[in-house]
Amino acid sequence: MADAVHGAGAMPGAEGPGVAVLALLVAVGSLIATAVALSKLAAAAGAPMLGYLAAVWLGAGLILAVPVTLRRGVSGLGRLVPYGFGAGGLMALPSAMGYLSVVHVGAGYISLTFAFPALFTWLIARGLRMQAVRPGQGVGVLAGLAGGMLLASGKLAGSGGPDGGAVWVALASAIPVALALGNIFRSRYWPAGEAPLTLAALSVLLGAALVVPAAAFSEGNALARLWQEPFLLLLTLAGALTVAAQYLLQFRLQQTAGPVYMSQIGTVAAVAGALIAVLALAESLPAFFWPAATMIAAGTVVFHRAAGRSRA
Repeated sequence: MADAVHGAGAMPGAEGPGVAVLALLVAVGSLIATAVALSKLAAAAGAPMLGYLAAVWLGAGLILAVPVTLRRGVSGLGRLVPYGFGAGGLMALPSAMGYLSVVHVGAGYISLTFAFPALFTWLIARGLRMQAVRPGQGVGVLAGLAGGMLLASGKLAGSGGPDGGAVWVALASAIPVALALGNIFRSRYWPAGEAPLTLAALSVLLGAALVVPAAAFSEGNALARLWQEPFLLLLTLAGALTVAAQYLLQFRLQQTAGPVYMSQIGTVAAVAGALIAVLALAESLPAFFWPAATMIAAGTVVFHRAAGRSRA
């Protein structure tokens, strides 16, 4: 599907919130929330989490690579390797942060951190002059950041146990910054004329390659559990399918709508993730959830309305 736009479509950085783009936004956000929930189940089952991440991404990359090699072969992929390592590394980093901390802070909190990359992406894009000045968006950024700080403070208040809970909250809270850097990198250095599917496959595979050595060094023999235990094997396969679908659609969305609009998938992921965490994983909502969620929602609305006025 994505290769149909090879060499065509809007360049990264363009913004166009049509029906198709909104559908992609909802789909990608929901897939992110699903991947987070699967990682929580894997962690609860005792999976080596860096190994789980590497296996899921390796599987997802291979799934995406099949149609790429069938349609275009491997010719010319060598010149894309630097981009793939950069994009893959900036995609794998926040995933590793989430997979390692999810068992300590919960899938709901990890999902809620995805509400903030749009704010950081906008700030970075403004600093790099990739984004035009849009009056009112700064107010949305500040409101969303205030909600995020309130949410993190509520989580920190309940994490002061001897297991180093505050460290895991801090690690999880840093995920949006890493995600925002990835959003900017993928658009700013997108190779001209390359299809989203090709770049998604290469980035996921090379991201997995960066995680494998760390997993082998830190988790060693425990990695065998991923294929020896049927439940963990099932979760790994489900995670690979979910991540493959996520990045196939996410790269297409980024090509069409640009990094700032694309980063709004986080809002969908935050809502879907909170619902999954409460309804399916029996988690409780963090302290200050509702006032923080209200501030985040208000900031998002202001952000979108300011963008809409600028496009009008």
